[in-house]
Amino acid sequence: MALPGRLGRTVPLLLLLCAEAAPAAETNEPGVTGDRVAFAQSGCFSGACRAAGLRYHAGIRAAFHERNTAGGVRGRTLRLKSRDDAYDPVTAAANAERFAADRDVFAVIGGLGTPTALRMAPVLRRARVPFVGILSGAGFLRDRARFPNVVNLRTGYAEEARRLVAHMHGRRGARRFGVIYQDDAFGYSVLANYREALKALGLPVLAKASYSWHTHTIHGTLFVLEKADLDVVLMAATTSNVADAIDAARTFGHDFAFGMLSIVDLERIAGRLKSRFGPAVSTRVLPDVRDAGNALVKRFRSALAAWRAAAPEAAAIADAWSLEGYILGRFVIAVLERMPGAPNREGFLETALASGPFLIDGWKIAFADGRNAGSDYVRLVEFAPARAGDETGKAVD
Repeated sequence: MALPGRLGRTVPLLLLLCAEAAPAAETNEPGVTGDRVAFAQSGCFSGACRAAGLRYHAGIRAAFHERNTAGGVRGRTLRLKSRDDAYDPVTAAANAERFAADRDVFAVIGGLGTPTALRMAPVLRRARVPFVGILSGAGFLRDRARFPNVVNLRTGYAEEARRLVAHMHGRRGARRFGVIYQDDAFGYSVLANYREALKALGLPVLAKASYSWHTHTIHGTLFVLEKADLDVVLMAATTSNVADAIDAARTFGHDFAFGMLSIVDLERIAGRLKSRFGPAVSTRVLPDVRDAGNALVKRFRSALAAWRAAAPEAAAIADAWSLEGYILGRFVIAVLERMPGAPNREGFLETALASGPFLIDGWKIAFADGRNAGSDYVRLVEFAPARAGDETGKAVD
């Protein structure tokens, strides 16, 4: 695949993503030899979500590099082969088929996006390939009966929506809610979560409007919503579209608050805006990557710096996406450490989901009986109605 020049030189970065792709010696367990365990990733490395995809990838590679320089896990180094899906479900499904047939893939990790996961998860389930750490909070991925091969590390959208709506209603007194949602599996999933959260408070969605993520139609959604006299517009949208909606709303003179989930990049939104950001509230599902006193953040930054030194062409920027990738890499390592004997897929899933909590430098991942979701952590960040250039998010709980 060819990656954008702005994020790194095409040829060197391509080599980094596809390094170690030569098949290992044949063994009874796919992807496992006496000296390595090979993982695969289908990610968004081009197109609108390339920044998030490349940084998520960099976090995983930083964790693997950190461990490999210390000798790997019981003498086995960790390898990652990655393929671009550009957030396209058809391409993601084809990648999943390829990984399922590849004798040099132990598990698939680090997918990005609900629409892509919707197509990948059934393919990998049929092949009994573990699918770990998808960057999505969609409810269907948290149905362990449907997808026993899926392991989720991030909080689900349902819990994020519940906390966000409860804050808007209880702390801000909002009663009139509208929703702008992306016209795909991601948008439908989050719209349903918002409906459920509002229903629990006895409130309806007063107005809703959808847009196509790959076009510039989100401005029109504001005309659909403006007659509803809303207190809050809840977003089920990705970063650039959220920024466009906020900018347009403020330009049109709308003062309603925006509510956003953790999937958006707050720094990129603030940087793109021409007008004010707030009032706005966003959920976050990880520690603040700027918190130098946090043990996990401190080690993550050190590992990312080491990976950047080893692979200067990589998009190794310390942000929420790369931190989430680093946590995924550390989790995979922790599971392999707990497994007795040589790694195998069935034992990997059993160990991941049924062996008690994992503590990664104080960050807890724990799976309740029968569940495949390891976190329900949510924090909220609020933005006051100031100019975008002067604005600083404030933790509210």
